[in-house]
Amino acid sequence: MAHSVTFIMFDFLLVPLLFLPLAAPAFLLLAAGVVVHTAVVTARGRRPRPAALWARLAVVALCVGLAVYGMGLLFGGVMWMSQPEDLCLVSGLLYSGSPEPASLWPLHNPACEHGGVPVDLVPGYVNPVVYAAIGLFGASVAGMVVSRRRLRRTV
Repeated sequence: MAHSVTFIMFDFLLVPLLFLPLAAPAFLLLAAGVVVHTAVVTARGRRPRPAALWARLAVVALCVGLAVYGMGLLFGGVMWMSQPEDLCLVSGLLYSGSPEPASLWPLHNPACEHGGVPVDLVPGYVNPVVYAAIGLFGASVAGMVVSRRRLRRTV
């Protein structure tokens, strides 16, 4: 019974992960749109409230984090549905036969090797950018809450 619940939960999480690489460009466009909109509004002389600026920063951080994670899934071959040997061949590397499995958190795929050295197929920038986006998202949500509380005290 517990195994079937775990399997259903894994399927529940796997389906959105399959679409995340496809949605990555849309997330990046949304983040760019929020930044451009904020810049245009500010350039026109309308100053957004601090809570609104924090909320926009949270949206940008979330969108960038999701987009980069999706690109890491795609370019890192973590969602590769064929044999790992084929992935290494496409990447121009040798299959390592490593017992270490691919990981979805942190994103990691050590399936290939070059000159006897394991190669992580996930680009090196993916995990640091995702961690930075998580930190920035948390800080911006906290900033938004503090700004709203200060606004309520002054009113």
